[in-house]
Amino acid sequence: MNMKFSLTLAALVAFAAPAAMAATIVVDDFTTPGAVFSNGGGNPDTAAFAGPGILGGERYMWVSTDTFPAPAFGTQFEASGGGLNFTNGTGARGQAVLVYDGPGTAATTTPFTFKDLPQPPFASSTSADIPVNVTGLGGVDLLAVGGTTANTKFSFELNSFDAGGSLDFYAYAFDQSGRIATYFENLTNPGGQISFSTDLRLNEFNDPSGIDWTDIGALAFAVESRTFEFDGAIGSISVVPLPASAFLLLGGLGGLAGMSSAARRRRRRQA
Repeated sequence: MNMKFSLTLAALVAFAAPAAMAATIVVDDFTTPGAVFSNGGGNPDTAAFAGPGILGGERYMWVSTDTFPAPAFGTQFEASGGGLNFTNGTGARGQAVLVYDGPGTAATTTPFTFKDLPQPPFASSTSADIPVNVTGLGGVDLLAVGGTTANTKFSFELNSFDAGGSLDFYAYAFDQSGRIATYFENLTNPGGQISFSTDLRLNEFNDPSGIDWTDIGALAFAVESRTFEFDGAIGSISVVPLPASAFLLLGGLGGLAGMSSAARRRRRRQA
């Protein structure tokens, strides 16, 4: 084999190998059921659900509706059968939060920002205090997946999103020192054409405090419907390596190695 080609091939294999060997971290596959409902009987509604397929073993769910105290059915947030559904009834808009911080309820709260929380019962129309234990996950190393923040992403399996719908999406990551990285995006589906990515790289977070992605103590995700009667669903949340092209590169390298081997065989036959 030509020495220059050999060294180049070795370098490419070394570059691609970490992505190929990286493991996926399942945040929630939603096989453990749980539901919260915000309507005339309670606003907001909260509950925690423990079971398999959940990072840290427990999922905290929170939901509110803008239409308190009517209609009788407002906003529903439900996990079942491997999916998570966010449903708003007739004339309703609402907010929902998922928190992954291990078992139990935190003694301290974190303000989660929204656009239109109803008053009452909330003291503020722009934030709600939700309990988060920033050491609850015990220090999960997200960079073990992709190696860097640029090569590690949250992947959301999108099942449905209302045509013409608009949804504000928030993501929160907490390290065990209490530092917070946040992300916000307004998601839309004009004319039934999804206009957003279902992947979120770690380096896309707003991270002014320099969070330690190797020592994550809690994760949270929140949504707020900006259109009435919005319905949407996802299938799972995972942390996976990026770029996926690294796996394709390995396949290509295998082909190059095969071509080189064939060339050597031809040279031997010619000799």
